[in-house]
Amino acid sequence: MTAFFQKPLWLRILVAMVLGVFLGFGIRPEGYLNGLIDGEAWSAALKLIGDAFIRLIRMLSVPLIFVSVAAAVVSIGDLSRLGKSGARIAALYIPSGLLAACLGVGLAMLLQPGAGIEAPVGLSAPPVKPPPTGADILAMFIPANPVKALAEGDMLSVIVFAILLGIGVLGAREAAKPVADVLDGAAHALTKLVTYIMELAPIGAFALMAWAVALMGADALVKLAALIGTVYLGCFIYGFVVYGGFIKFVLGLPILPFFKGMSEAMAVAYSTSSSNATLPVTMRCMIEKLGISRRMSAFVSSMGATVNMDGTAMYICIVTIFGAQLFGIPLDSGQLVGIVIAASLGAIGAAGIPGGSIVFIPLVLGIAGVPVEVIAIILGADRIMDMMRTVVNVLGDSAAAVAVAKWEGELDVEAYKDNQLREAPAAQS
Repeated sequence: MTAFFQKPLWLRILVAMVLGVFLGFGIRPEGYLNGLIDGEAWSAALKLIGDAFIRLIRMLSVPLIFVSVAAAVVSIGDLSRLGKSGARIAALYIPSGLLAACLGVGLAMLLQPGAGIEAPVGLSAPPVKPPPTGADILAMFIPANPVKALAEGDMLSVIVFAILLGIGVLGAREAAKPVADVLDGAAHALTKLVTYIMELAPIGAFALMAWAVALMGADALVKLAALIGTVYLGCFIYGFVVYGGFIKFVLGLPILPFFKGMSEAMAVAYSTSSSNATLPVTMRCMIEKLGISRRMSAFVSSMGATVNMDGTAMYICIVTIFGAQLFGIPLDSGQLVGIVIAASLGAIGAAGIPGGSIVFIPLVLGIAGVPVEVIAIILGADRIMDMMRTVVNVLGDSAAAVAVAKWEGELDVEAYKDNQLREAPAAQS
């Protein structure tokens, strides 16, 4: 047992997930443990354990984002430099989301995952919230009550308030130095707490995977194999080929250290299906494995976890075209363009939690004229697809952070190459 805990965390998480798959199949009604244990009770207990782990991580997400972003803005030290970094982030995130959506449309049109499948009779879609109005979007960005936004975990509002607070501290200069010190100290303390909590990640991954397999089984996956395969292929291409090519040919950095350094965050993203829950781990990997300065990792990754959802944009496009093929609805070029744009915008507002994109899918389905009931078809397998697209979201945040840090001179290239950094460099803290 001691030898197991000496293994890298990502390996322990992977082993735990494999064991979870075996247990999940065993506790199903037709599983090999049927009659030996109460499968329903075990499934409920596993979900409780998995939820507890996710809640531990998410408990830190809002306070860590708030203090880290505010501290990052303060540490930049100059308002003109802050504007320059923000422009570079936008220049990365906006085209990236559109490209991911285009890839999703292209793969779905090429592979035809919904062709040849009969739509089940008597569908009834689960209730979904209406897409956000202009007033809703405004409220996301500008909180009337920042304390309420913090309490409710409205990430966009929290980030905007943190940026504004950081700007205020910068403007106040020496008078606000105690506030700057508190923000910086809190960011370090919360990052260390994440390190401790992550030792529980294998337990959480085991429980979540076992529960998911016990709930879905193999039948749902077989029926939706083409859709799942299309989503996974798209995520693999975008996550490893596109981002890998960006790291290699645009930034001129080796690829393997990037994926090795982010392996723990990828494992947590896959097991939790939550960009927000993975964010503290993502930030820790950026600082300790990739050699990105603390302020740059906080600023870029926190923004990315909310507005950079490439995997989600791709997924929404694939699901929409899957639904059109399922119901035999032809799509013209204008509709395809509308799907790309709507999916990209919808992904920006999608919550970084498991199933967070469901609320935006009806908006895009409407553009294609696809019945909203298609949600009922994909819902059973949404979790398994959510896992992979969350990995892409996290990799996108990480690639953007490496890029901006390199351009801003806040990337320790030697630490990036050997992945041996265990603490963020003092000079970059």
